[in-house]
Amino acid sequence: MNVPNVEFSSLNLVAPLASYGTTGSGDAKETPFAYMYAGPSLTVQRIANAVAAQGSILPVTAPSVNSTWDLAFDGPSLHCHPVSLNFRQAALDNILNYTFAPGEGESLSSTCAIGPGYMAWHPKWMTPNDSMEDRLPFNINDLNSSSGSVDIDKNDALNHDNSHGYPYSDMASIFLAITPTLFPATSGENSDSYNICHGEPSYQANLAHYNETSTVLRCNAHRSTYHTTFSFVDGVQNVHIRNVTDITDTPMITIGSVLTYFNSSDLDDTSLQAQACPPSKMNPDLDNSDGQMQPCLLDPLVLSTLSYQAVMHAFINLVAGMISLGNRQDLKTLIDSTTQVESTVLALAPELAFLQAKSQNTRQSAQQRAVTWNQQPFTGLVNAAAAADSTLPFQQALEQLFQNITISLMSAPDLQPNSSSVYLPNKTEVISSTGENIYVYAASKLWLAYGLAVGATVLIASLGLAAMIANDASFSSRFSTYLRLSRGAQLSYEINHGDLSGRDPLPAYARSVTVSFSPQRMSETKVPNAYTLVDREVEADEREIRTEQRNIQETYFSGKRRRRTC
Repeated sequence: MNVPNVEFSSLNLVAPLASYGTTGSGDAKETPFAYMYAGPSLTVQRIANAVAAQGSILPVTAPSVNSTWDLAFDGPSLHCHPVSLNFRQAALDNILNYTFAPGEGESLSSTCAIGPGYMAWHPKWMTPNDSMEDRLPFNINDLNSSSGSVDIDKNDALNHDNSHGYPYSDMASIFLAITPTLFPATSGENSDSYNICHGEPSYQANLAHYNETSTVLRCNAHRSTYHTTFSFVDGVQNVHIRNVTDITDTPMITIGSVLTYFNSSDLDDTSLQAQACPPSKMNPDLDNSDGQMQPCLLDPLVLSTLSYQAVMHAFINLVAGMISLGNRQDLKTLIDSTTQVESTVLALAPELAFLQAKSQNTRQSAQQRAVTWNQQPFTGLVNAAAAADSTLPFQQALEQLFQNITISLMSAPDLQPNSSSVYLPNKTEVISSTGENIYVYAASKLWLAYGLAVGATVLIASLGLAAMIANDASFSSRFSTYLRLSRGAQLSYEINHGDLSGRDPLPAYARSVTVSFSPQRMSETKVPNAYTLVDREVEADEREIRTEQRNIQETYFSGKRRRRTC
């Protein structure tokens, strides 16, 4: 099935290409129109900003809440590495020269202790054959003058081209430098730049410390293939990047402008239909560009290159610029920034920890003092525990952020492949699963509960059955049973008429009353064993009566014989 993807062989990722006319004369049916690259689309830049701030891949639309699929696709990747030793030293010296150069209306003594801590730049028209001086971070020549002061804003001296090469082709690269010791966390007197600038006794030691703690990187965009696995469990996304392999070893060359061929030379005709590109304009050698090529727009390689450079362009917009302390004499502790890097996850890298210094002054800040306040209502104004910094090195953080931006492009509906495009990706096999409730129990506990219930039931039933066998009958607790049985009952004492209602309490004389049942009445039930106890009592009473009668008779007859004898 179709899964979220990005169609890089399209015009969705670039800003509207502006036409600047036809190029030369030719066949009216093959008139080339020139279009200029103008940067990334708003969607691409918005996604780059969101991913950089959030620090993770944006959620895509899954085929189902529980699904997994593998996806391999071509896209841009970023490779960062330390620059050569020669360029590193030249860049660090260039940064020192910039730091010590006075700004507008300033003298050397007022600015030499104020240096930049972070800078990223893309040199103007960067080509494989340009010189090392053309790639240095600052245009020092614009700051040097015989009078010691020039009318120029030092922030404008950064060798960065905001247009990133268009309308000309150049290398999709960016340089980054971090110099924490030039960005004093306390005061100018304690920074390396102050001692280096003024030639203090520790000049050599400070210069060595500056060189050791500084970082200079170069990052290049490459054409690569991503191998990823998307997994959704109950709607929660997990993206695993198995590996990223480069299609080309050299950095990608950007395209400044392209040509499109139409069936008319009328620029105002809105019904123009694109024509096939001439063979000479197809399959351009982008990696060996002279900076002036104008390939055909309809070439799939050209379309993907425009999309890749748009992603790189959006990334450069995030990290390019500079962070330094204010170079105004009254605001030397004010941070000046021309970059967005502080608002990204890159600011959590260990190399940029100096940006989170609690104070840029020798005196404690209000936040530092507030931590020690222990009286209401002044407690709790500042969290004593600072947010945890990332342990990912800055170089790896840059590459990871670029990968996250590339994959997050799949979250945008307007960047999805068009079903009518000839470059529509193949369908992907998706494994979906449906969850069901599984009840787990301990068999021993279940057998114990049911066993006790079955055992008690069998015991009670057995006792009841034994009672029925012993009495040769069964009895119930119905009212009719008691009524029938009570008809044959005899009381040892008569109950007073006033106590026949049965109300409480029981009269004292009635507590010793015994109940017996007539053998005649019981015999009518044909259940002889039901009155065993009563029968024995009656028989005992009859025997006692017969015995008394015999005794009386014997006494009577004995008296008569005695009278006769007399």
